[in-house]
Amino acid sequence: MKQSVYIMSSVEMVVGALILCITSIIKNVLPVLGRVAYQAAAAGSYSSMDYKTSFAFANTIAVLLIIVGVGQMVLAIIKNNK
Repeated sequence: MKQSVYIMSSVEMVVGALILCITSIIKNVLPVLGRVAYQAAAAGSYSSMDYKTSFAFANTIAVLLIIVGVGQMVLAIIKNNK
């Protein structure tokens, strides 16, 4: 039981961190890809605001996963010390 709590909390923390990393990469890469697509098409006008994305829900879920993972880890350590 104790090992499963450590494994589950570690998985939650890693998944939360991965979600944050992936959304950050996408948020930074999309405007650059939009600029490349605009230059390749050479039509219309380019605005980086057209390619800005919001990952509020995904970031919220990621932060909650990290917090829950840390909380489970702390509770498991506290119960193990008693």
